[in-house]
Amino acid sequence: MREEKRVFLNCTMVDVTADCALRHGIDVFTEGDRIVRIAPTGGDTDGYELYDASGLFVMPGLVNAHAHLFGTGMPSKVISGGGAQKLVLKLVRSALGLKVLKMLVSSACKQELNSGVTTLRGLGDFRFSDILVRDRIRKGRGAAAGLDLVVSGPAITAPGGHGDGTFALTASKPEEFAALVEQNVSNGADLIKICITGGVTDSKKKGEPGEVKMTEEQVKAACDRAHALGKRVAAHIQSPLGVSIAAKCGVDTIEHGASFGEEEAALLKARGGAVVATYTPAYPYYKLPAEVTKLDDVRIYNSGVVLDGMTAAVKDAYAHGITVAMGTDASCPFSTQYGMWREVIYFAKLGGFGTKAALKAATLGGATALGLQDETGSLEVGKRADMIFLKDDPVSRPETLREPLTVVAGGRVIARPKVKRNKKIERVLDGLMEGL
Repeated sequence: MREEKRVFLNCTMVDVTADCALRHGIDVFTEGDRIVRIAPTGGDTDGYELYDASGLFVMPGLVNAHAHLFGTGMPSKVISGGGAQKLVLKLVRSALGLKVLKMLVSSACKQELNSGVTTLRGLGDFRFSDILVRDRIRKGRGAAAGLDLVVSGPAITAPGGHGDGTFALTASKPEEFAALVEQNVSNGADLIKICITGGVTDSKKKGEPGEVKMTEEQVKAACDRAHALGKRVAAHIQSPLGVSIAAKCGVDTIEHGASFGEEEAALLKARGGAVVATYTPAYPYYKLPAEVTKLDDVRIYNSGVVLDGMTAAVKDAYAHGITVAMGTDASCPFSTQYGMWREVIYFAKLGGFGTKAALKAATLGGATALGLQDETGSLEVGKRADMIFLKDDPVSRPETLREPLTVVAGGRVIARPKVKRNKKIERVLDGLMEGL
């Protein structure tokens, strides 16, 4: 099969390897799914299909390093348990439920891709539905063809832990955790997701969104088995003690996060670990009124604790030279499958880290956290042709990420990508962003 040869002419390139410096008048050459040349415009283009990108800005495709693909972001009391959740879970576990799940996951992947996400990590699913959709995408089938989808399958947790009874499998003894790791890998998981602490939606006391649920022995058993099978481990963590356990016992990526000290930093850095911030659901949870979020006082308060914890985790990571990435935690209320652009702005403004740091975390940082830094995350010769073309400079106007003009994913060109937005959610979130 002949590889497509294309050149994108005369664009301004955002170089995330050089503090987001702008390189004007650049031609980007691709063959198949790879970037083969980056050169000043005006050179030989013979044999290449020409795309005029004059006046446009090009940057690497976004890496959403933390998402769930079974939901849309609509607020609901289902996540808090009760009868409504039981009914939904009954449907999910039926024969029809698997078909519905695959439709939801496929739709989410299309939305993510068309919004500029070219690498997506799914961290917790129902019935291995993420894996089923990933396999189809890797065969080049469906509307999300070209998306690099990396998935964990169901998360793994302890009794009463985050995700217990929903998107996570549950174990008690260390050997049971190891067995679940083996089960997920045998079903095709690219990595392992564990839930060391609780979270906002299952918190019971103010100030304790990250109550520790897994023991050191359980965490170590899961990590040891995963690493023996060549898989990384991501861990849901929302307290300092949770980070400490994770660092000591082998976790590779701290999801959400909380503050940590010198010992934890040294351990994480030594194994190439990373911190993955997820401001997108936490900020609306904390700032919006309860009648909008459908959260109680405890969960609203704890959302503020989580926000502070994430910022502290990122600051600690930067201070120790640890990789920082970001994700949207999509499927959570007010976290849509097309909202990565908001995460970039939240990271820049809420965390106070600035747009350049945010853009790097959303691209090369994410790729590095996933172990894909040699494949994607920056525009360099030999890497995947993962690019987004924008109307404006994303450094000075990051909101331009909301509507990419063209998405290129693994060499597949999506011109004028369409995203189906929820108008009600968008109105609420747009109003919230005006206060930033």
